[in-house]
Amino acid sequence: MGITICAKHGRVPFVETCGHVAQQIEQRTAPTGRQLTILGHLFVCDACFEQLGFDRFASLAEMPFEDAIDVDDGRWQLYDSAYDRLEGRTTFCLDCFRDLSPNRDP
Repeated sequence: MGITICAKHGRVPFVETCGHVAQQIEQRTAPTGRQLTILGHLFVCDACFEQLGFDRFASLAEMPFEDAIDVDDGRWQLYDSAYDRLEGRTTFCLDCFRDLSPNRDP
């Protein structure tokens, strides 16, 4: 899990977002989209989730990491491809993200 230094919260984990969600956060709007906890916290809008095919490997997020890391059926390659095509990736303090989305726990 990655760590960032937040002016408000200090040393904390971060959430990585697509550019569309980053715009929502920068406008102080509660972000909408889908959360994936694969090798860290990732939150993408519905459009990026669907257009880049995140559904094809989202099941990795539901598995214990110890099991997921051993998967060799192509889902990791799909993840790498979709992640690389995710435009405007931005990181935010996880606590700041939670402050905007109190009912969401990425």
